[in-house]
Amino acid sequence: MSEFHFIDAGSGSKAHSVVFALKTPAAGHTGLSHLAEHMSFRRSHQYPAAHEFFTANTLLPVTINATTLAEYTFFFATSEKANVLLDAVNYLYCGLLNRDYSSDEMILERDGVIFNELAMLEANSDYALNAAIRLADTDKNAYQHAGGFTQTIGSNSIQALQDYKRLWYQPSNITTLVYSNSAHFFEQCKEVVTALSAMKTLSSMTAQSEEAALSEEAALSVEATLSEKAALSAEKTLSEKAALSEESTLNRNALLSQHASQREDSHSDKEAFLYAQTVNGKNDSVRHVLTWWFPQCFLKGLQQQEATLNTAAGPENTLFIDPENNRQGKFAIRLVTKDAFKDKASDFSREAVTRLSKKLTHKLVEGDNNKRLERLKHVVSACLASFDIRPSKPMPDTDKHAEGVGAAIRYFAQLTDALSSNESAAKDCATKNVYLASVNKVSHSYLGALSSPEKSIARERIKKARKGIAAQASAYNNDQSLLMPRLAFEYRHFVTLEHLPALPRLLRPLANNTTNLKRFNAEKVASHFTPLSITSPSIAVESASPNSTSYLASHWVYRIAFYQQSRLQEVLSDQLFWQPRTSGECYALGAATYENNLFLFGASDTNITERENWCHKVLSILS
Repeated sequence: MSEFHFIDAGSGSKAHSVVFALKTPAAGHTGLSHLAEHMSFRRSHQYPAAHEFFTANTLLPVTINATTLAEYTFFFATSEKANVLLDAVNYLYCGLLNRDYSSDEMILERDGVIFNELAMLEANSDYALNAAIRLADTDKNAYQHAGGFTQTIGSNSIQALQDYKRLWYQPSNITTLVYSNSAHFFEQCKEVVTALSAMKTLSSMTAQSEEAALSEEAALSVEATLSEKAALSAEKTLSEKAALSEESTLNRNALLSQHASQREDSHSDKEAFLYAQTVNGKNDSVRHVLTWWFPQCFLKGLQQQEATLNTAAGPENTLFIDPENNRQGKFAIRLVTKDAFKDKASDFSREAVTRLSKKLTHKLVEGDNNKRLERLKHVVSACLASFDIRPSKPMPDTDKHAEGVGAAIRYFAQLTDALSSNESAAKDCATKNVYLASVNKVSHSYLGALSSPEKSIARERIKKARKGIAAQASAYNNDQSLLMPRLAFEYRHFVTLEHLPALPRLLRPLANNTTNLKRFNAEKVASHFTPLSITSPSIAVESASPNSTSYLASHWVYRIAFYQQSRLQEVLSDQLFWQPRTSGECYALGAATYENNLFLFGASDTNITERENWCHKVLSILS
């Protein structure tokens, strides 16, 4: 059963917050945990409308969302209205426990929404660099990227999703944290969650009983069939055995000899290929990545020294701190070399290496690029060794969240120590020896270019899935309750445009360039940046050929005219408005306020050529 924790908000707090904390380990770089998070908002049996989440966040006095820190996902809801929040908790918990998804809706979320999100992130040169490093890193400390990448997210099957949720999205793995000034509200939350958990347990037990009965019946049937077949085939098997035995004896030596030859040739070919790479010098131009892994307790101190580390690395190389916690409770300092090494050492290099090298255990080696690489490693390690870093217990960064959500996450971190180093690592951090040991352990890998998004592969799957969802929607027309967002309908007296969220900061520059005459403005998202490439200024939106295999997406805003606002609430409650998002055409869609104006907006939208006309139509037809 779930654990429950009450966090007293004090008499001065008006808002209540409920947070569900789940341990959700990354499955390599597949992004399976990311997919499970998204699908939890998709729908459930109790809330079948796919746009339930969007209408509630847009029109009701409630905020529902999720965030991932370390190996935990936090689903949360915040509101000043206790009754609204209780139903939002019900919606959220039903989504967590749900595993009944169609293949089509999973494909639209995976290959559409999440793919668009990842492509948008990978368009950033810094993110692309980190992604390329992580994908190539095979060290025992290597990160497992929970979010996944464009080249890995499509590998997740519907069965893998269901198995993951069956394992991790269980009541026993969910901790409920309630931030409120009302103990009564806390008890109400417990009742909601406990009832849903009991229903889930009963449902699982019933399903297991039915499965066991079916398995037993199938086993008896198979046993009878096998017995009959065995009797019929026994005589035939005996008559053929003598002839087969003689033939096998004659051919055995020849087959073994042939297989050994094939194995030997394969091994030789591989060696020859690697040898050719070395002789031809192909690795000379490869960018090197040096990584230092430190316990999380040294993060804050080293972040304060990042500028000094960059000076030691030299302007021709790139050094950065990746603050994420790996499974061993460590974070990485990455140093990426430029294609060609510079012979000239920095002033810091000349002074520091001589003065501090006695603290280092690794030594310089002779040889062309190896010598330069070892010298660079030696310089940065010497710089790291010179710091007097005091260990401190890290706390999760919750500044972007509401007060109650942040307080609940920090409480959970202190309660379980889940987001910081484990207890033994925390004790070890108290010694300088642990720090110096980390300084002296440097892993080496190579950096390759991050693969471009293979949108052409996903496109056919998405096209087929949209047809399936469209057919399902047609069937739902006979039952409008399946298309109605329950929360917005139940609390329709609270529905108002005053609850519209603020326009995302990413889109505000686009909004600044709209007028009453030019309402629509869009900017192309680069399909892919090579790591460390320089971003270009805003690019005009271009239409893509229908048969194009390249990935094209854009951000956009549409300033809503005053006359279009009269029935905007009805527009935002209708599933037709949210269809571009639920069908996977874009990563984000919605309505928001900015500078006393109302806007429709979209992020990482792959159907940009149709979007301006769509804005006009959806505001007129639905109104």
